[in-house]
Amino acid sequence: MATFDGKLTAATLEPVYILVSQESLLMSRAHKALLDAAVPEDLRGFNCDQLQGKGGDAASILAAAQTLPMMASKRFLLVRGLESMQAGELAKLVPYLEEPNPSTVLVALCQKVDKRIKFFQRAKKLKFLHELGVPKRLGPWIREEAKRQDATLSSAAADRLGVVVGPDLARLGLAIEQLALYTNGNPIEVDDVDDLIADTRERSVFELTDAIASRNHGRAQRAVAGLFEQRQSSIGVVMMLARHMRQLGLCQAGIQQRLGKSELAKKVAVPPFVLDKLADQAGHYSVRGVAQALTLLGEADRTLKGFGGSSKVLGRSLAERVVVEGLVRDLIGLASR
Repeated sequence: MATFDGKLTAATLEPVYILVSQESLLMSRAHKALLDAAVPEDLRGFNCDQLQGKGGDAASILAAAQTLPMMASKRFLLVRGLESMQAGELAKLVPYLEEPNPSTVLVALCQKVDKRIKFFQRAKKLKFLHELGVPKRLGPWIREEAKRQDATLSSAAADRLGVVVGPDLARLGLAIEQLALYTNGNPIEVDDVDDLIADTRERSVFELTDAIASRNHGRAQRAVAGLFEQRQSSIGVVMMLARHMRQLGLCQAGIQQRLGKSELAKKVAVPPFVLDKLADQAGHYSVRGVAQALTLLGEADRTLKGFGGSSKVLGRSLAERVVVEGLVRDLIGLASR
């Protein structure tokens, strides 16, 4: 297993990295570390390409991988969703694994792979396949993440945070960032975790948007159920979903403009740490998909506001839930696998 940290350099990089994980935080950090080591930021316009595995073909990947770098020692080629490429096309990439272009760093991001497929079998044997998983013990990871963010976290607070948030590393990292701001440089204690990190509407909506982007119907409907159990405003939930979808649209536009991370964070109006998660979710939608999602959200908002005059509160609540659950199913349908 490779170590994706600041010690990587262009000279030490392997020519191929097949990264496999369902943890967006681990994937985004590994991707960033490899990109930073491969190509200086001011040369990325000439030396970075991005392709989609789903619906893609081997010829496009091979052509990009064999292209020589311009004014740099390396090129960086990112392939998202390689596991969705047809097996026949993947088979055509096997010879490249045997003799990759040394001036290209090919990085493929996969949520899950079938190791019975020859391409992934060969990648594993050549040590190009790297599976990034959640650590079995969250406490040490949480404390290390706190150090990474220049925060001081007691062992008891780390354990409590692991229990409250669970094994979602992106949410844990965001929680530590929020706690560091909340304590204003003072050590983070158990009471701070209990005071700040709770089952609020924002947390539940975060779970919901993440589940929608990953097309996880069961998790998405559980998040909807949680919101209604908290008696949150259905109109408020739709407004927050719309805000989130607009952020994804801004993120897509910024990526197309090749903005740097700090510029993109300003454009989307979120902290850099949150941007990683948004960028990952934005990759699950087409530009048209985001526009369609906003249309659906607008229609749901108008429908829900039309329930305002009903005198039957229980019936209105059930009707609102039906609308929101239907909306969530439609949004999941717009997201790619």
